[in-house]
Amino acid sequence: MNEQKRVYLHGECIIKEVETLPKNLSQREDKDSIMIAESETVGNEHRIKVKEGVEFFEDENGVLYMRNTAPTEVYCVHTERHDTIEIPAGIWEIDKAVEYDYTTQEVRWVVD
Repeated sequence: MNEQKRVYLHGECIIKEVETLPKNLSQREDKDSIMIAESETVGNEHRIKVKEGVEFFEDENGVLYMRNTAPTEVYCVHTERHDTIEIPAGIWEIDKAVEYDYTTQEVRWVVD
């Protein structure tokens, strides 16, 4: 039986649990936090706190992964835009939601 994976949403950000990190990742060396999505319309940013036990990696296509042995927080620079949420220990792929634009008939990144 497959174990249910956890998924967290923060605005247009999707943080989904994965079993293992892919091979051939580059480790990111961000100091206090890492931006996981930038708002295209209101100057906001979705960020994850960097602290002991939290590591970030990136693949050759820019897909971001996080391995954390300690809980960490996802928050917005403009705190009134979205609540801060806690991400428990795990291995996570961080992505951005897409939507279908019926007028242009194109799939595009969700804008915030």
